[in-house]
Amino acid sequence: MEKTILAIVMLLLLATTARGSEQTHNSDEQLQEVVVWGSKRKQKSLSNRGTRIPGAVSVFTPDKVGYEVGTALNVKHRFEVESITLDIVSNSIEGATLSLQIYRDSTYAPLLSRPILIAVPQGKKQTLTAVPTERILLEPGSYSVGITFADCSEAIKQQWAESFQWDATTRYEMQRHSLQFPLYLKEGYIRGTTDDTPEKNKANIGLKVMGRVCK
Repeated sequence: MEKTILAIVMLLLLATTARGSEQTHNSDEQLQEVVVWGSKRKQKSLSNRGTRIPGAVSVFTPDKVGYEVGTALNVKHRFEVESITLDIVSNSIEGATLSLQIYRDSTYAPLLSRPILIAVPQGKKQTLTAVPTERILLEPGSYSVGITFADCSEAIKQQWAESFQWDATTRYEMQRHSLQFPLYLKEGYIRGTTDDTPEKNKANIGLKVMGRVCK
């Protein structure tokens, strides 16, 4: 009888130990899966900005509201965009707002349901980062990222509405209202408005698209 009870106790102990070992093993497997998944999705830059052109800048003035500049992207692997960064040399335009859009290949069909708006503070040497509010998953292929000078202070726009009448001195003084970007040697495009046909350009304002490669 005692041997039978002892045998039952031993079986219960072995079963409990086995279940505990199985739970620990499962927890280890789950933790390992998270670590492996994270290492495969290390954040990286989709492409480089190109070569900086020393001293060269791209200038937006209030009469350029609606003007768009963009850079080409070549996607080799599925890529999830998490942020887009751009540098500002200086901004002296009150209420300056940029609009960011991603386009598919040469058709320039908008990829985002609505552009990302970026408020640009007044000041010098700043880096702005736009974080999408929707998931952006790029399949292998060609894309473009466009930056549009979307808006600025209404008072400043009214001042510049008569810029065609200014003499050289007045125009020079009014250049204090400007938004300046550094220029890089990299394929891109320019267009007067988003309804115009894009014109290829060998220089652009330099964008850094950050995210993760999706295997």
